[in-house]
Amino acid sequence: MLEIMKSIYDMMGRCTLPAPRDSAPAEHVELFFQKMDRNGDGVVTFEEFLETCQQDEDIMSSMQIFENTI
Repeated sequence: MLEIMKSIYDMMGRCTLPAPRDSAPAEHVELFFQKMDRNGDGVVTFEEFLETCQQDEDIMSSMQIFENTI
């Protein structure tokens, strides 16, 4: 997940002012996993992942973009 987030920040960083901090991708991934780990046991199960995605409007709208392009 960190490598994916770094790639996204690399692509978007060219268009963002001020440029994101070098630590931003790792911080973003950490927050993402904290949000997903609904019971706080340090493990994100498929059920936790699915439940979080279904309940998060931002994630759902992001996924909608992929549905429209297929």
